[in-house]
Amino acid sequence: MSKHTPAPKKPRIKRPQHTAPIWQRLGLMAGIASLGLVFVCLVLALMAFMPGGESPIREPLKNVLAALVSPTPTSTPTSTATSTPFPTTTLTSTPEETATLDLPATPTETLTPTPDYTPTPFPTPDSRDREFYVPILMYHYISVPPDDSDIYRQDLSVTPDAFRQQMQWLKDNDYTVITLYDLIYALNIGWPSLPDKPIVLTFDDGYADNYENAFPILKEFGFVGTFFILTDVTDREQPGYMTWAMLDEMHQAGMDIEVHGREHVEMDGRDEPWLVYHLRGSSETIAANLGYQPRFLAYPAGQYDDLTIQIAQSEGYWGAVTIQQSLLQQKSDPYELKRLRIRGAWALDTFAAVVSEGP
Repeated sequence: MSKHTPAPKKPRIKRPQHTAPIWQRLGLMAGIASLGLVFVCLVLALMAFMPGGESPIREPLKNVLAALVSPTPTSTPTSTATSTPFPTTTLTSTPEETATLDLPATPTETLTPTPDYTPTPFPTPDSRDREFYVPILMYHYISVPPDDSDIYRQDLSVTPDAFRQQMQWLKDNDYTVITLYDLIYALNIGWPSLPDKPIVLTFDDGYADNYENAFPILKEFGFVGTFFILTDVTDREQPGYMTWAMLDEMHQAGMDIEVHGREHVEMDGRDEPWLVYHLRGSSETIAANLGYQPRFLAYPAGQYDDLTIQIAQSEGYWGAVTIQQSLLQQKSDPYELKRLRIRGAWALDTFAAVVSEGP
């Protein structure tokens, strides 16, 4: 058999690779560019609106971002967006943010405003017993009584001339007018020490003639007076009684305004709610009108009992004056301080004898 000779292989012809049309390549490039633009926009947005403080590049980034994403840079919306302040300032004015900013104001500060006065600290009593002979004079009216006045008004009225003579006698005889605050400090802690001849001047009921006649004379002599007022009577501006404006003027001049009650009603035989209402209410009314908490009480008509003293102490009173006649003041009885009633019919020598020697 004849051996077949294989046919010679045809040489392979290398064909050129197919090339994508130009429009496809342009489309691909445009897609890649679009993706890059989106990425850049995202980065710029994060940098421009990231919270946590201001950045010098923040506003430029915002402007660039606005220019990139806006198809019409000159349109009104774009102009508004680029001119609006950074949103941080807007966020701080929202109700939620305002509530957060108000949180540091604690409920205590809101419900109990800090008073515009500093209460005098109570003198904590030491272990020593003390007593002093200190006349506490008790006045009522400082005026000429009307012709038709009854015996009580006659007895309680000291004329302005007689009052001036009495103040002059005190000055000429080296008496030093002190306050009940001075006395209670001396009784409780022995400091400041009392002068050689101390005396306290008190006025009950809050009559208008105390302002018209007693107040100018006290200022003339440089004396301080303690005026026990009826707060409900003062609130309704009852004729014949001092007003809050008068009392404020007197307080600003150094006079002490203290509690005589809401009305002139006896305090003995009352229950606890009644006493709290009258003692706390009077104190709070003076504090609201004059800016300080009064610490002393004059029992109306001199009537009180153990419960009155107990409630007065619990309501922050440091002491109280009675109508008991004596010169002796004792540390053991701060709520039963004694006084001397000054009567309208007294001549000056009678006044001098009572003040010097007692009743």
